[in-house]
Amino acid sequence: MAISFALAVALIAFALFTPPSGPRSLRHFNANRLADLELRMWQAYYAKEKVRLFGLLVTVLHEQYRYSWATATMEAFHLARAAATFGDARSNYEVVLPDLEAAYGVAKDWLQAGFDPRAVSRAELARWVARRIPGQNSASQVGSLMADEYALLYEVPRERVVRAAALRAEAAALRDEARDPDWQAIGELLRKSYAELLAGLTSATAGAHPVDGHLSYRNSAPAESPWTL
Repeated sequence: MAISFALAVALIAFALFTPPSGPRSLRHFNANRLADLELRMWQAYYAKEKVRLFGLLVTVLHEQYRYSWATATMEAFHLARAAATFGDARSNYEVVLPDLEAAYGVAKDWLQAGFDPRAVSRAELARWVARRIPGQNSASQVGSLMADEYALLYEVPRERVVRAAALRAEAAALRDEARDPDWQAIGELLRKSYAELLAGLTSATAGAHPVDGHLSYRNSAPAESPWTL
Protein backbone atom coordinates (compact mmCIF):
# COMPACT_ATOMS: atom_id res chain seq x y z
CA MET A 1 0.00 0.00 0.00
CA ALA A 2 2.80 2.43 0.94
CA ILE A 3 4.63 1.72 -2.31
CA SER A 4 1.45 2.28 -4.34
CA PHE A 5 0.80 5.55 -2.54
CA ALA A 6 4.36 6.77 -3.12
CA LEU A 7 4.13 5.83 -6.79
CA ALA A 8 0.85 7.72 -7.13
CA VAL A 9 2.36 10.79 -5.48
CA ALA A 10 5.38 10.60 -7.78
CA LEU A 11 3.18 10.36 -10.87
CA ILE A 12 1.06 13.31 -9.76
CA ALA A 13 4.17 15.37 -9.05
CA PHE A 14 5.58 14.45 -12.45
CA ALA A 15 2.36 15.53 -14.16
CA LEU A 16 2.18 18.80 -12.23
CA PHE A 17 5.79 19.91 -12.52
CA THR A 18 6.95 18.55 -15.87
CA PRO A 19 6.56 21.08 -18.73
CA PRO A 20 5.19 19.92 -22.08
CA SER A 21 7.63 19.09 -24.84
CA GLY A 22 8.34 21.51 -27.67
CA PRO A 23 10.14 24.81 -28.20
CA ARG A 24 9.98 27.45 -25.48
CA SER A 25 9.00 30.33 -27.70
CA LEU A 26 6.02 32.64 -27.97
CA ARG A 27 6.47 32.51 -31.74
CA HIS A 28 5.44 28.85 -31.96
CA PHE A 29 1.75 28.11 -31.42
CA ASN A 30 -1.30 26.53 -33.03
CA ALA A 31 -3.27 29.56 -34.25
CA ASN A 32 -6.64 27.79 -34.42
CA ARG A 33 -6.19 26.20 -31.01
CA LEU A 34 -5.23 29.51 -29.39
CA ALA A 35 -8.18 31.27 -31.03
CA ASP A 36 -10.54 28.54 -29.81
CA LEU A 37 -9.24 28.80 -26.24
CA GLU A 38 -9.60 32.58 -26.26
CA LEU A 39 -13.14 32.35 -27.62
CA ARG A 40 -14.07 29.93 -24.85
CA MET A 41 -12.47 32.25 -22.28
CA TRP A 42 -14.56 35.16 -23.52
CA GLN A 43 -17.71 33.04 -23.37
CA ALA A 44 -16.89 31.92 -19.83
CA TYR A 45 -16.19 35.52 -18.79
CA TYR A 46 -19.55 36.76 -20.05
CA ALA A 47 -21.35 33.79 -18.49
CA LYS A 48 -19.60 34.64 -15.18
CA GLU A 49 -18.13 31.13 -15.04
CA LYS A 50 -15.04 32.10 -13.08
CA VAL A 51 -13.73 28.61 -12.37
CA ARG A 52 -14.01 27.60 -16.03
CA LEU A 53 -12.39 30.87 -17.08
CA PHE A 54 -9.45 30.30 -14.75
CA GLY A 55 -9.04 26.74 -15.99
CA LEU A 56 -8.94 27.91 -19.60
CA LEU A 57 -6.34 30.56 -18.74
CA VAL A 58 -4.18 27.89 -17.11
CA THR A 59 -4.53 25.78 -20.26
CA VAL A 60 -3.47 28.69 -22.50
CA LEU A 61 -0.35 29.28 -20.41
CA HIS A 62 0.45 25.57 -20.31
CA GLU A 63 0.16 25.22 -24.08
CA GLN A 64 1.51 28.55 -25.34
CA TYR A 65 4.23 29.23 -22.77
CA ARG A 66 4.91 25.52 -22.21
CA TYR A 67 4.74 25.92 -18.47
CA SER A 68 4.20 22.94 -16.22
CA TRP A 69 0.67 22.78 -14.85
CA ALA A 70 1.96 24.04 -11.50
CA THR A 71 3.71 27.06 -12.98
CA ALA A 72 0.78 27.79 -15.31
CA THR A 73 -1.56 27.82 -12.31
CA MET A 74 0.70 30.20 -10.37
CA GLU A 75 1.03 32.57 -13.32
CA ALA A 76 -2.69 32.41 -14.06
CA PHE A 77 -3.27 33.52 -10.47
CA HIS A 78 -1.21 36.68 -11.04
CA LEU A 79 -2.99 37.48 -14.31
CA ALA A 80 -6.44 36.73 -12.89
CA ARG A 81 -5.80 38.86 -9.81
CA ALA A 82 -4.59 41.73 -11.99
CA ALA A 83 -7.74 41.53 -14.12
CA ALA A 84 -10.02 41.26 -11.08
CA THR A 85 -8.32 44.19 -9.36
CA PHE A 86 -8.61 46.30 -12.50
CA GLY A 87 -12.27 45.33 -12.88
CA ASP A 88 -13.04 46.72 -9.43
CA ALA A 89 -10.85 49.82 -9.72
CA ARG A 90 -12.01 53.24 -10.85
CA SER A 91 -8.68 55.01 -10.44
CA ASN A 92 -5.07 54.24 -9.49
CA TYR A 93 -4.98 51.53 -12.15
CA GLU A 94 -1.24 51.04 -11.72
CA VAL A 95 -2.01 48.93 -8.65
CA VAL A 96 -2.29 45.95 -11.04
CA LEU A 97 1.26 46.32 -12.36
CA PRO A 98 3.02 44.19 -9.72
CA ASP A 99 0.96 41.14 -10.71
CA LEU A 100 1.43 41.76 -14.42
CA GLU A 101 5.16 42.33 -14.03
CA ALA A 102 5.49 39.18 -11.92
CA ALA A 103 3.76 37.11 -14.61
CA TYR A 104 5.77 38.56 -17.48
CA GLY A 105 8.97 38.33 -15.46
CA VAL A 106 8.54 34.58 -15.08
CA ALA A 107 7.69 34.29 -18.78
CA LYS A 108 10.83 36.18 -19.79
CA ASP A 109 13.07 33.93 -17.70
CA TRP A 110 11.35 30.71 -18.76
CA LEU A 111 11.38 31.58 -22.45
CA GLN A 112 14.86 33.14 -22.27
CA ALA A 113 13.32 36.12 -24.05
CA GLY A 114 14.60 39.67 -24.28
CA PHE A 115 11.42 41.70 -23.69
CA ASP A 116 11.10 44.10 -20.76
CA PRO A 117 8.37 42.79 -18.37
CA ARG A 118 7.74 46.30 -17.05
CA ALA A 119 7.28 47.78 -20.52
CA VAL A 120 4.99 44.94 -21.65
CA SER A 121 2.92 45.25 -18.46
CA ARG A 122 2.48 48.98 -18.92
CA ALA A 123 1.53 48.51 -22.56
CA GLU A 124 -1.10 45.97 -21.56
CA LEU A 125 -2.48 48.23 -18.85
CA ALA A 126 -2.68 51.13 -21.33
CA ARG A 127 -4.89 48.96 -23.54
CA TRP A 128 -7.13 48.00 -20.62
CA VAL A 129 -7.54 51.63 -19.55
CA ALA A 130 -8.27 52.85 -23.09
CA ARG A 131 -11.19 50.44 -23.37
CA ARG A 132 -12.84 52.30 -20.47
CA ILE A 133 -12.48 55.80 -21.88
CA PRO A 134 -15.05 57.09 -24.40
CA GLY A 135 -13.25 58.45 -27.43
CA GLN A 136 -10.28 56.14 -26.85
CA ASN A 137 -12.07 52.80 -26.92
CA SER A 138 -12.72 52.31 -30.63
CA ALA A 139 -11.51 49.08 -32.21
CA SER A 140 -8.92 51.00 -34.23
CA GLN A 141 -7.49 52.76 -31.17
CA VAL A 142 -7.48 49.66 -29.00
CA GLY A 143 -5.96 47.70 -31.88
CA SER A 144 -3.16 50.26 -32.16
CA LEU A 145 -2.35 49.88 -28.46
CA MET A 146 -2.46 46.12 -28.80
CA ALA A 147 0.03 46.33 -31.67
CA ASP A 148 2.34 48.31 -29.37
CA GLU A 149 2.06 45.56 -26.77
CA TYR A 150 2.55 42.76 -29.30
CA ALA A 151 5.69 44.34 -30.70
CA LEU A 152 7.22 44.61 -27.24
CA LEU A 153 6.19 41.12 -26.12
CA TYR A 154 7.16 39.27 -29.29
CA GLU A 155 10.22 41.48 -29.96
CA VAL A 156 9.32 42.20 -33.56
CA PRO A 157 8.83 45.35 -35.64
CA ARG A 158 5.39 46.80 -35.03
CA GLU A 159 4.27 46.55 -38.65
CA ARG A 160 4.52 42.75 -38.42
CA VAL A 161 1.71 42.56 -35.86
CA VAL A 162 -0.58 45.50 -36.71
CA ARG A 163 -3.06 43.44 -38.76
CA ALA A 164 -3.27 40.71 -36.11
CA ALA A 165 -3.90 43.27 -33.38
CA ALA A 166 -6.56 45.05 -35.46
CA LEU A 167 -8.48 41.81 -36.04
CA ARG A 168 -8.38 40.83 -32.36
CA ALA A 169 -9.58 44.30 -31.34
CA GLU A 170 -12.38 44.02 -33.90
CA ALA A 171 -13.40 40.69 -32.39
CA ALA A 172 -13.46 42.23 -28.91
CA ALA A 173 -15.55 45.17 -30.14
CA LEU A 174 -18.04 42.80 -31.78
CA ARG A 175 -18.24 40.89 -28.51
CA ASP A 176 -18.80 44.02 -26.41
CA GLU A 177 -21.28 45.80 -28.66
CA ALA A 178 -23.86 43.01 -28.90
CA ARG A 179 -26.27 41.96 -26.20
CA ASP A 180 -26.29 38.52 -27.79
CA PRO A 181 -22.80 38.20 -29.36
CA ASP A 182 -22.35 36.39 -32.65
CA TRP A 183 -19.79 33.93 -31.31
CA GLN A 184 -19.28 32.30 -34.70
CA ALA A 185 -18.26 35.60 -36.29
CA ILE A 186 -16.12 36.49 -33.28
CA GLY A 187 -14.39 33.12 -33.44
CA GLU A 188 -13.63 33.59 -37.12
CA LEU A 189 -12.05 36.99 -36.44
CA LEU A 190 -9.92 35.46 -33.68
CA ARG A 191 -8.77 32.65 -35.95
CA LYS A 192 -7.79 35.20 -38.62
CA SER A 193 -6.04 37.31 -35.98
CA TYR A 194 -3.88 34.47 -34.67
CA ALA A 195 -3.15 33.24 -38.19
CA GLU A 196 -1.96 36.77 -39.06
CA LEU A 197 0.07 36.90 -35.86
CA LEU A 198 1.76 33.59 -36.58
CA ALA A 199 2.52 34.68 -40.14
CA GLY A 200 3.97 37.98 -38.92
CA LEU A 201 6.14 36.28 -36.31
CA THR A 202 7.31 33.67 -38.80
CA SER A 203 8.18 36.40 -41.29
CA ALA A 204 10.04 38.34 -38.62
CA THR A 205 12.02 35.25 -37.62
CA ALA A 206 12.89 34.52 -41.25
CA GLY A 207 14.15 38.08 -41.64
CA ALA A 208 16.31 37.94 -38.56
CA HIS A 209 19.96 37.13 -38.35
CA PRO A 210 22.17 36.52 -35.30
CA VAL A 211 24.43 39.29 -34.04
CA ASP A 212 26.56 38.43 -31.02
CA GLY A 213 24.18 35.62 -30.16
CA HIS A 214 21.00 37.70 -30.44
CA LEU A 215 18.48 38.33 -33.17
CA SER A 216 18.42 41.59 -35.09
CA TYR A 217 16.25 42.72 -37.99
CA ARG A 218 17.18 44.12 -41.34
CA ASN A 219 15.87 47.63 -42.08
CA SER A 220 13.67 47.73 -38.98
CA ALA A 221 13.70 48.45 -35.29
CA PRO A 222 11.57 46.94 -32.52
CA ALA A 223 8.47 48.81 -31.32
CA GLU A 224 5.79 47.64 -28.81
CA SER A 225 -2.29 38.33 -22.79
CA PRO A 226 -3.96 36.04 -22.87
CA TRP A 227 -6.70 37.63 -20.92
CA THR A 228 -10.26 38.76 -21.49
CA LEU A 229 -10.06 42.54 -21.04
